[in-house]
Amino acid sequence: MKLTRRAVTAAGGGLLVSSAAAWGATSDTERRRELEAAVEAFFAGWASGDWSTFLDRCDETMTFQFPVGEQRGRHGPPHGKRALAAWTAAHKAQGNRITESIVDLKLFASDWIIICDRGSGMIGGGPYTGLHALFMRAGPTGRLIEFREYFGDIAT
Repeated sequence: MKLTRRAVTAAGGGLLVSSAAAWGATSDTERRRELEAAVEAFFAGWASGDWSTFLDRCDETMTFQFPVGEQRGRHGPPHGKRALAAWTAAHKAQGNRITESIVDLKLFASDWIIICDRGSGMIGGGPYTGLHALFMRAGPTGRLIEFREYFGDIAT
């Protein structure tokens, strides 16, 4: 299917991508597999509280970026992986869990994967539902060299 401006306009400006869709320009199947495995490990960490598999997929020289909390901001090497580990440890200690995640969009672009999802679970002792945009970049070894997360109510 060719997506044109005319087709989007004819559809009322709306664009719906199924949860199974994965678009992108990454032809390196090994890179895609590594990025997919990192995403699976990330969601498994949220569901179980065991972040070890996800952290093992992160390079020591990674950059971590998060919008709020104690690890707010952009943490480059050598502080990125430590900031990410502190972020995951805090969620584990607080019992925070996202037990359901519906992926609305998955994009591959060279060494990046971008995931947009809707997640729900328990955060801070109460029910949580949120929208997330995750950006993960794999380095030459296949381990993540960058992780960024954005979240919130994008409708307001």
